[in-house]
Amino acid sequence: MSQSEFASAVRHAGGVLGEPNTCNKRLVQKWESGEHTDCRPNYKRALQAVTRTPYEQLGFSGAAAPLPDAPLLTGRLGGVLHRHAAQPLPGVVGEPGDRLRFALERPGHVDNEAIAIVETNTERLFALEHHRAARTIAGAVNRHIDDVARLLAGTRREPVRRRLAVVGGRSAALAGWLAFDRGDAASAHQYWDSSLAAARYAADGPLLACVLTYLSYSAAERGDPATAWQLAHTAVSHAGRDPRARAWMAGRAAEEAATLGERAAALSELELALSLGSDLPTPTPDDDTLPWLRFFDTKRLAAIAANVHGRLGDVQAAVEAAEWAMRTLGTEQVKVRAVVLAEVACAAARAGQLDLVEQVVFEAADLADGLEVTLARRKLRALLQLLGPYRASVIARRVVDRLDVE
Repeated sequence: MSQSEFASAVRHAGGVLGEPNTCNKRLVQKWESGEHTDCRPNYKRALQAVTRTPYEQLGFSGAAAPLPDAPLLTGRLGGVLHRHAAQPLPGVVGEPGDRLRFALERPGHVDNEAIAIVETNTERLFALEHHRAARTIAGAVNRHIDDVARLLAGTRREPVRRRLAVVGGRSAALAGWLAFDRGDAASAHQYWDSSLAAARYAADGPLLACVLTYLSYSAAERGDPATAWQLAHTAVSHAGRDPRARAWMAGRAAEEAATLGERAAALSELELALSLGSDLPTPTPDDDTLPWLRFFDTKRLAAIAANVHGRLGDVQAAVEAAEWAMRTLGTEQVKVRAVVLAEVACAAARAGQLDLVEQVVFEAADLADGLEVTLARRKLRALLQLLGPYRASVIARRVVDRLDVE
């Protein structure tokens, strides 16, 4: 980009983020020359969106130190890990997920305080995933898995090992999702295999259901909706009584049944999802919502409903669901927002509402690119096909020019 083009991109990103700025060519020159060594928070966030790079890595001398690659470890856990640091896990090679699976077979010792710390760190990493690109936290998650593996290798007490297995399994599930968002399907499945092993070891049905649902997204991405449907449908039976989990998994099953044209099954699965999830409260930090379910609420369910109805050809129902999603969307710049906006754009395109497509699609694309949201990118690829009949429209051409860049 020229300096003027870069300034224009920063202004556009500020508008998308709801934080307008007045970036111009002169300001870009000052950044490049080092005359300005720091910038205001709204400019920091806009720069990150444009460059797809954390602000701390952009070369400003006034930038704070970047987040550590691994969670900060203090107290008793730090001591436990320090003692084990010089004790490599014999015979273990490959990804951290492989080391986790190995550690599940090795007895040892660790206390409850150490486990509580790694449990808290696991939840923190899931929370970061909602609004951070996969590449920025993958290293932290991998090292966290290593920490859990060392603790597992150091304990012989079966109840403690099961508790640690759950922590490790959740962390491996997250690592798999991050790999999936980076387009690395092989690594994603390797992590998820480890997570499934942990779920079986600990007899943790909800964790098993979580991984099956993640696998359903991967199956859909590689063009296998039949397997995706089977995985999501099976996940519902392992999810336990949690309505949020069952609503998500039934919704996933409905999406893939609709993709296959199985109308009765899709509507039945969607009816179950809506009955369980239509009035879900927004998760709060102190509630008992499982970490991988905190993204799922009524706006995500509404987007699923729009997808199901749209794929079944029920255009009006799809538009109504999209309008429901928009009413509950809020303003938080997180990954689920990209998915919801992309789904709204698809519903609008099916109905020929190009003004609504234009209203939401550019923000959806910017978020999908900046936060590495594979699900949103997939929906935007579908949008290109839906806009085919409208290629003569000025709006459609603008949208296609923005999306058809690969």
